[in-house]
Amino acid sequence: MRDSSPVSAEEFAALYAAHHLDLLRYVMSLVPNRTEAQDIVQDAARSLWQKADQYDPSRPFGPWARRFAHFEVLKHRKKQSIKRKYFADELIEELAVDRVELEPELGPKREALAFCLNKLDGPSRELIVERFGKERSLKDIAASQNRTPNALYLVMHRLRQKLFECVSRRLRESPS
Repeated sequence: MRDSSPVSAEEFAALYAAHHLDLLRYVMSLVPNRTEAQDIVQDAARSLWQKADQYDPSRPFGPWARRFAHFEVLKHRKKQSIKRKYFADELIEELAVDRVELEPELGPKREALAFCLNKLDGPSRELIVERFGKERSLKDIAASQNRTPNALYLVMHRLRQKLFECVSRRLRESPS
């Protein structure tokens, strides 16, 4: 039995909204397909709402919600195991634990990456968004820009290197 009174629907919705993106990132670290990860997060949200009355507001919401997402990943993997191969269950468990342990490092890295992306010129930033944000292949982007995939690969290589150096520098310069 817990001492805390349950949260209202509005408070619960606010907690979920504040953690939604972190849940998606967590699931995407376990399921590489963004569409599948979004579906899993929706299933987790449904489960969270069904169990909202069991949430103890004296405890952090993120780890509690991640547990639901983790179980939804396992359910998804079980359903999909007939269709295609995935990582072994042991590896998924290890990745889930690693993801939670790395969380304190990821926030500053995301902030540094956002800072560095904003420093890129417009066409370079758009290329990064097309490739990684919209998950377009280099071949498709190259065709739409009348470039060869190899030429675009070299541009992307330089951009990734530039971003890596900028993020590394930013993290070194920021106070711990």
